[in-house]
Amino acid sequence: MTEALDKMKVEFIGREESVQAVAAACQDTGEVPERYVRPKMDADPLIADAEGYALPTIDMSRLLNPESSEEESAKLGAACEHWGFFQLVNHGVDGELLGQTKADVAAFFGLSPEEKSAVAMPPGGMQGFGHHFVFSEEQKLDWADLLFLVTRPVEERSLGFWPTNPSTFRDTLDKYTLELANVTEQLFRFMAKDLGVDHEALLGTFRGLPQCVRVNYYPPCRQADRVLGLSPHTDGVGMTLLLHVNDVQGLQIRKDGEWYPVVALPGALIVNIGDVLEVFKQASLFSSTSYLCASFTNLDTSSSEII
Repeated sequence: MTEALDKMKVEFIGREESVQAVAAACQDTGEVPERYVRPKMDADPLIADAEGYALPTIDMSRLLNPESSEEESAKLGAACEHWGFFQLVNHGVDGELLGQTKADVAAFFGLSPEEKSAVAMPPGGMQGFGHHFVFSEEQKLDWADLLFLVTRPVEERSLGFWPTNPSTFRDTLDKYTLELANVTEQLFRFMAKDLGVDHEALLGTFRGLPQCVRVNYYPPCRQADRVLGLSPHTDGVGMTLLLHVNDVQGLQIRKDGEWYPVVALPGALIVNIGDVLEVFKQASLFSSTSYLCASFTNLDTSSSEII
């Protein structure tokens, strides 16, 4: 599986082209290189602080409680059908582990370019630290650096791309991704129950496929209205679980032709139903929702997406 990922044809952007380096270089002038500047275009409107808007919140503890499971399962089904996104609270992932995960991610992206280059994405590769997956010289680039790793199955890991600085990074990521794998399996089971399908059949659709982690880092930009941290897209996976590393918000999701800002709840995981669940669309009408990440004027932010 890792060989298949590494053999995908992508143009590698070297560490001298990392967005952190670009941001530092244009700090004085504030001029963003043309490669990152998005053309003016008509866009769906952003609903800022829309009255009555709230991303659905699902409580895992209520799903697991026999007395409230049926009601919460119905909420889960409605969130998947109408939004394709929800916030998951009381998910059971230890708060200290979440804190350590955030601290390790922040520490890694705080390293010097030379230190981060120890796990640099090789030419034509996909795993490791780099700028982005670039497919053409004309492609507009996102204002983001990333660290992309295959995390499970364990035997498919390429540990040469796993940072050893900070020293706790590998152990923390191993524990964190195991916890996320357990949360994902539980969610799939409740989704199957709501759909009226055998949970083993649903789980079997994804069994054997890799779990990956993509950590995005968005440097501050003085011309934030001219760049995008992450282009609009849907996820071609089964499920994405996203953890905000700090309090800076930028995630937006598209629903009914309008973009909605997502304000992450403390300690919550943001769950995105991926494109692969479309195989159950005839039964479920699950929604695969576009999302993007805006850029930031004065603040650093990074987010972690566990797939």
